[in-house]
Amino acid sequence: MQEKINVGNVEIIALLDMIPPPRLPADFFPEAPESEWKKYEEDVLVEGMIQLYYGCFLVRSGRKNILVDTGIGPGPHPSRDNRKGNLMSDLGRVGVDAGEIDIVIHSHLHIDHVGWNLDLSNDPPTPFFPNARYLVPSVDWNHFRKPENLINAPWVEENVIPLQKLSLMDLFDDGFNVTDEITALITPGHTPGHMVFLLDSAGEKGVIIGDAIHSKVQIKEPSWCAGVDTDKAASESSRRELIKRAVSGGYIIAAGHFAPEEHFGRIQEENGNYHWRRA
Repeated sequence: MQEKINVGNVEIIALLDMIPPPRLPADFFPEAPESEWKKYEEDVLVEGMIQLYYGCFLVRSGRKNILVDTGIGPGPHPSRDNRKGNLMSDLGRVGVDAGEIDIVIHSHLHIDHVGWNLDLSNDPPTPFFPNARYLVPSVDWNHFRKPENLINAPWVEENVIPLQKLSLMDLFDDGFNVTDEITALITPGHTPGHMVFLLDSAGEKGVIIGDAIHSKVQIKEPSWCAGVDTDKAASESSRRELIKRAVSGGYIIAAGHFAPEEHFGRIQEENGNYHWRRA
């Protein structure tokens, strides 16, 4: 696992919360033609399965410790074969205490990105990161709080909504400057308010991509959308624009769902085709 990388003066440290159970390609990308998977058997699939990783990133910028997403949480998680999250231990492994986190910022509000927000074993719940402000995309906040959506997203009621009651949460929108070196860019489709985070420091550029790209197969096949994408046309459009931006800008990319040895890389264009190159 490549643990860290720098984009100018910004340091990004990869953290791993959980390796969830693998899934059949047809389950994860239901609209991808089954016959097309054969050419990706060696480079993408693991024993014929899609294997994601629940990664988060610790970003150091402007003397701030910023945690991008908080994994799936302590668990055990029945929907993930009763596996447990490991984010706190991984933070300790890199020498960071939870109290040192200044900002927790979410790319979006799915279960595997908000799980370590609050310690639900306490009544009332208490923040795992006691000195942090929790930043939440406003579009996702408005979307998931609608009763028809909230009923299918109990993790939002458990791990996000209480943040407002505890006065720990701030909403943010497209173009928000997390620091002078980090800016939020809305990339709708996976969720309505999904955000990626653009890095621009000392002449170098990068991006933390959240779930705009789940698997490196989507770099070659940007039309392949995850089944859980709320708007697949928007998801594809956002992904294509992000790939073009990353190529033209020579971005260093931080991809939390990629394998640990490929969390950092670049997208290169060769003869009109895009390829993932690990950093």
